Amino acid sequence: MRETRTYSISNIEIRDGTDGRTITGYPVVFDKPSQNLGGFIEYIDKNAFQDVSFDNVYLLYGHEFNNVLARVDAGTLTTNVDQTGVFFNATLPNTTLANDVLENIRVGNIQGMSFGFTVADETWKTGDEADIRTILKIDELFEITLTPIPAYQDTKVAIAQRDKVHHSSELELIELSAIEREL
Repeated sequence: MRETRTYSISNIEIRDGTDGRTITGYPVVFDKPSQNLGGFIEYIDKNAFQDVSFDNVYLLYGHEFNNVLARVDAGTLTTNVDQTGVFFNATLPNTTLANDVLENIRVGNIQGMSFGFTVADETWKTGDEADIRTILKIDELFEITLTPIPAYQDTKVAIAQRDKVHHSSELELIELSAIEREL
């Protein structure tokens, strides 16, 4: 069964030094709780992506395969796993959709990331307020998504862009913070 999960973006950075169409971040973070997903809270184990292929992953908007922003097999999306989670780097095309998405990230309207996956192994524990689901092994990661509807609060995305307002090459850093949890 295919599932999707959504994360909140903690910080958005606009930086000098690129064409302004490259975004990076973590759509999946390890060992952090989701929001209550309808009676359960979910965690992704740090080993869940071991041996998972990222060859066919898409970057989408709103989980819609008609809203493709980048993809691994086109060379516009790269992904890798580190101690924090799944990291991505994407160069967005000069399309109406991508331009709208970039602007919505810049102004803080899009403050979430998500991912679509299938599960190979999991555990469940009964909790006081909600059950706890831990994803031990992902079978397939088929998409990561930018979305305004977050379920997790611990992730990060950055946009690199030249400062066109001041017409300078100085580094401009703008941070927009979503609700952050101290764990």
